[in-house]
Order: sequence, then structure tokens, then C-alpha cells
Amino acid sequence: MVAFTYLPFGITALEGVTALGSLLQRENLNALRVTVLYTLLAVPLSVGLGLLAAVAVEGTSRLRLLARALIFHPVILPTVAFAAVFLYLLNPLGPLQGLLRWLGLQNPLGDPVGAFLAVVLVGVLKDAGLYMLYYLAGLQALPKEVLEAARVDGAGRLATFFRITLPLLSPTTFFVGIMATLGALRNVDHIFILTKGGPVGATDHLLYRIYTLGFEYFDFPQAGALTLVLLTTLTALALLALPSLERGVHYDG
Repeated sequence: MVAFTYLPFGITALEGVTALGSLLQRENLNALRVTVLYTLLAVPLSVGLGLLAAVAVEGTSRLRLLARALIFHPVILPTVAFAAVFLYLLNPLGPLQGLLRWLGLQNPLGDPVGAFLAVVLVGVLKDAGLYMLYYLAGLQALPKEVLEAARVDGAGRLATFFRITLPLLSPTTFFVGIMATLGALRNVDHIFILTKGGPVGATDHLLYRIYTLGFEYFDFPQAGALTLVLLTTLTALALLALPSLERGVHYDG
């Protein structure tokens, strides 16, 4: 651990401190902007899709179990393989190009906005099945007597969901939101496959920018500075989350 984790991290941190001034370069600021936008878009979409999927497939019927397996299937696939499927579908000779041309759309991977939305879509579909499992566990742990009392009082399904189920799921939602945020900041495998940070830096995620600086341009001080920014963000997020998570666990208990 010392040789392969702590010592390299210390060296990277020292090099990064000496290059903190490079963070104001245009490419680095663009990577920070892309990462923030990606996180703000991907996190609510993946969490919301996971919640909707959990509500839809809750139960023990065979059809719901099949749907649950299909939604969860992308989670167990390697991200590279999952992204390669979309690369095949969206490439200029792929099977979706005819449909896109019929709709008057161009290849999304060649357009900055389209490429950004494509990587968000792939990230959301890849992770939503995992968040569905968390929500299924939360739904199964809800007090049944409260839900039954709401039905007896004449509350409809929508009223029961928004006024009882959703508030009771708030600890689960908080946990899933933190997990989704950490995932959005760390998972960039699909960007390697689909866009490699392009076009014109539209998908140049911070972690991909670190990789490019360190292992393509060998600018280790600048890569170390960006690494410090990312690690500081992840650490602060974890420190902010832990007290709330503990309160949620104690409340549920």
C-alpha cells in the first residue's frame, strides 16, 4: 500500500501543488465546466430513472422479475462493452443513422451538444439499474401499516406515493444521490470509447483530462493539480454525506 498507493499519491500531491496556477488554463476550466454539467444532468436522471424503475417492477410476478433483470443487466456489463454497443449504433454506418436522417438529425457523436447528451445517456442507462436495486430495498423496508392506513383513508396511488412513499424514501434517495454523484465524477470509461473528450472538448471530463495530461502529454504536475481538485471534491462530498447517512440509519432503526 505504501509503495503503490500512498507514496505515489504523495508525489502527485507535491507536484500538483506546484502547478495549481495551471488550473486557470482554458482547457482545464472547460474540463471543470463539462464535469459540473455532466454531474448536474446525469445524477438526477439516473436517480429518477432508478426510482421509476423500482416502483414499476416492485412485486413478485414473473413479468416484473424479467423486467427487473433486463433493467439491471447493463450494470453487470463492462462499461467499455456497453459503450461499444452505442458506438456501433451511433456511428455513421450504424443501424440508427437511417432513422436519424429521416428525423432530420445528424450523427450525434459529431456534434458537441449531441455528443455530450450521448455520453450522459449512456452513463444514465448504465447506472440506473443499480439505483433501482437500492430503491427496491428501500420500498420493501417501508412500514406496510402506514401504506395500508393511507389506502383505507381513501388516498390514491399518486397521493400515497408523493406524500408517504417518497418522504419515507428520503434516506435512500440521499444515499443513492451521493452514490450517483461519486459515480458521475469517477466513471469515464464510456467517454474513452464514444468521444475521447471531443468534439472540440464538449465531453472532456475532468478525469479524462487528467488521463490525457498525464499519459499522453506527460504533464504530470498539471495532471497532479487537477487530481488534487478531484480528490478534494470527493473527500468533501464524503465528509458532508456521512453525518446525514448516520442520522438516516439511526432514524430507520
